[in-house]
Amino acid sequence: MKVFLKIILISSLLLHSVITYSADFSGANGINQQALESNPPGVVPLKASENKSFKEKEIKTFSSSVSQPFAGSQSPDEARIAAVAKGKAEALEKAGTYLETMSVVENFTLTKDQTIALASGILSVDILSQKNFATDEGFGMILEMKINVDTSVMNKRVRQIHEDEALMEKFIELKGRENELLEKIKKLENLNRELGKLPEKGKKDKRNQLKREYDEVIQAIPAGEWNQKAISLWERGKYKDPNKAIEYLNESIQLDSKNPVSFNNRGVAYYNLGNRQLAIGEFNQALKLDSNYADAYNNRGVVLFELRQYQKAIEDFNRVISLKPQRVDSFLNRAAAYKNIWQYQNCLDDLKQALLLDPNYARKNAGQGSANIDLNEIERLCENACKACNLGLCKSKNYLDERGFCK
Repeated sequence: MKVFLKIILISSLLLHSVITYSADFSGANGINQQALESNPPGVVPLKASENKSFKEKEIKTFSSSVSQPFAGSQSPDEARIAAVAKGKAEALEKAGTYLETMSVVENFTLTKDQTIALASGILSVDILSQKNFATDEGFGMILEMKINVDTSVMNKRVRQIHEDEALMEKFIELKGRENELLEKIKKLENLNRELGKLPEKGKKDKRNQLKREYDEVIQAIPAGEWNQKAISLWERGKYKDPNKAIEYLNESIQLDSKNPVSFNNRGVAYYNLGNRQLAIGEFNQALKLDSNYADAYNNRGVVLFELRQYQKAIEDFNRVISLKPQRVDSFLNRAAAYKNIWQYQNCLDDLKQALLLDPNYARKNAGQGSANIDLNEIERLCENACKACNLGLCKSKNYLDERGFCK
């Protein structure tokens, strides 16, 4: 998932997964010191398809057939888990084109990958048949599956991410982890086949190691379902029931302790409960697992900002910007921190960069009462500077003009 914090200053602190914060001028998504509540922007109505309204409930069904081996190092139960995961992935690929037609919002069209990520958490799987088979290389099973997608739920999710872009990132992260685990299964299956071709001498230790790795991957697959349950509690930039979210994420981490996303999400849930120290601990753990995890840096930076550790917050925002230089929220967050240590030139530079990256950021976030205040602040500064200049006091206007803000 993603945390999304914002700070209100002339800019906002945006924790890109679950947190929103507000300082002097404007706020972010999840943590907020003066007004942590963020109001979602108005939802643009979904376009109806040519043949039916998106409001109609429709269950779309896709089929998948998966042949899954389970040699000496794999149990039938493990093979079944792997086969279901593969079947879901294959069916989603088949469904991708169709689902894209269900996810069009005015000025908000999802890519196929985004659509698949959204759908992955709402599909249901029915096993139609299971047939076991034997070959010279070992045993296996063939699963025939029916996979259902409720398009009305898909429609609801599109509306949700239109209100909260951080939610889209959460779905993408979970789908990414699922793909990673499937790739590991594929690699281990290839290694298992190669192992079968080797002489028996020295094979036992390699087979045991292979089984340990396979068991770890298979155990991790159901962890995604617990993460999906936590995401279902995400509403308007935060968990509506953070205690329940933590409960789900605990289960996920118990099954898959190497997924930094789960720790990042749990950190956001702790923040929603007001426990900043536990939140920082979770973000630290996420960064131990992935030192290039931009959202965890951003989220930790927002918490550090709130604890008035501005220089450390700036260091985290620097890291985010180096990893994702197009993230507007990180420039706004850093501007907020600069303002609080009286580095106004750096603050204005970051605000200007945010405007260059997305001139319409304020308009798009007009309903959230946070980042839009930051960018609108520049317009107010310029308006007041012009009024002062008309009275003969042009120092402020000249300062802003020289830096390209009011021209």
